[in-house]
Amino acid sequence: MESAYGLKIPEVDPELTRVGAGTPCGELMRRYWQPVCLSADLSDLPKRIRILGEDLVAFRDGQGRPGLLFFRCSHRGTSLEYGRVEQDGLRCCYHGWLYNVEGQILDMPLEPPQSTVKDHLWHPAYPVQEFGGLVFAYMGPLEKIPHLPRYDMLLPEGGTLKARFGPRIGGAQNCNWLQSEENLMDALHAVWL
Repeated sequence: MESAYGLKIPEVDPELTRVGAGTPCGELMRRYWQPVCLSADLSDLPKRIRILGEDLVAFRDGQGRPGLLFFRCSHRGTSLEYGRVEQDGLRCCYHGWLYNVEGQILDMPLEPPQSTVKDHLWHPAYPVQEFGGLVFAYMGPLEKIPHLPRYDMLLPEGGTLKARFGPRIGGAQNCNWLQSEENLMDALHAVWL
């Protein structure tokens, strides 16, 4: 393909631009803590998140603990973004299954009281930590989980972090992560401003 000036447009490099599970770059990026949302985004409603090609739902339970779960209920696949935040976790709006922040199923209404089904199932969830007004998730193998870096730039002395979502105010853009980062690295924008 050529541009208007006859220049050849480079081919997309899938090894660098694809970040889904099982892709080279996706597996690399899952070995690091990723910011998934602002702490302030987690109020009394769940928040749907898409990161590294995965659809997830972030929430803060009634005890103030943040959680990040696969966005579909393990029972019937209903979106948990419509779930109800409760004291101990997030309850599905369809059949009422209750998940804690680690993905453990705490309640399965309509199961007999002696049922142990919930003790044998675990909903997909990622570990999260908060720091500097951001919620970070680790999406890699649990046996390789690193410490969350506590960068001093995220806690300016005498000030507060003013984080925003997406490469531009207004949210995510329809492009791959490399295009967004490359644009942010272009220092010429500041010079022209």
